[in-house]
Amino acid sequence: MSDTAKREPSINPVDPETTVYGSPTAVASQPASGGVPLSERGGLDQLSRLEEKLARIEEKFARSEALLLRLEASFQDTLTRFGGLARSAEVKALEGRVRGLPGAGTIFVVALIAALIGALLMVLALRFGIPGLLPALAAR
Repeated sequence: MSDTAKREPSINPVDPETTVYGSPTAVASQPASGGVPLSERGGLDQLSRLEEKLARIEEKFARSEALLLRLEASFQDTLTRFGGLARSAEVKALEGRVRGLPGAGTIFVVALIAALIGALLMVLALRFGIPGLLPALAAR
């Protein structure tokens, strides 16, 4: 870039004796000047350099922000995937525990055996009696 591209177009010189800063008449009464005094040129160059640096910093900030947004989206996607994997692992563990439980046939057979043993014990108790509780039926 050339030195002239960095500079602001122009600044009107201000007469400190007749100008009241901020008044509309002071702004309108300032004569238009075609150039910038040498004393202000350094300030304008420095200002334009600062503006360029600020623009570069803003671009870097925008790129960093975009990178962080992509990273956040990737992180959310990864969390969703791991959550799905964790749920599927929990479902598989529960399925393994359910498969370890006895089936309906086994439960039916155990209930039948328990009923037969209970009935046999009741018949024996009625036939021979329980000492101290029931007298024997055959003794009558």
